[in-house]
Amino acid sequence: MDFDEALGRLGFEPSSERSPRGVRVYAAHPNRFLTYTVQAFEDGTALFSWEFAVGEYLATKGIQFGSDETLNQFAYPRQDLRGPQDGAWLASAVEQAESLLADVRFDRAE
Repeated sequence: MDFDEALGRLGFEPSSERSPRGVRVYAAHPNRFLTYTVQAFEDGTALFSWEFAVGEYLATKGIQFGSDETLNQFAYPRQDLRGPQDGAWLASAVEQAESLLADVRFDRAE
């Protein structure tokens, strides 16, 4: 599967946000709290990242996070993933994000 096909299959669409010249930006929303972002560069590489609206999510569970200013409470990966504009690489990046997020357990923090 090529990169553009993988973008479509994984739910990515061109982003309406401004992007630097020569960079195509795509976003996918697996749920209302999670956003995946891909930046495709002219040199054939891509950057994958995600953000999770922690404050908004916890509010739906009856939990207040910090000062409860949910607009500015997001979780991000410590490092974005950079790789080739390749469908298999992109699928692997999404799988890594899913695995990391699935491992977060407040009831088993240790």
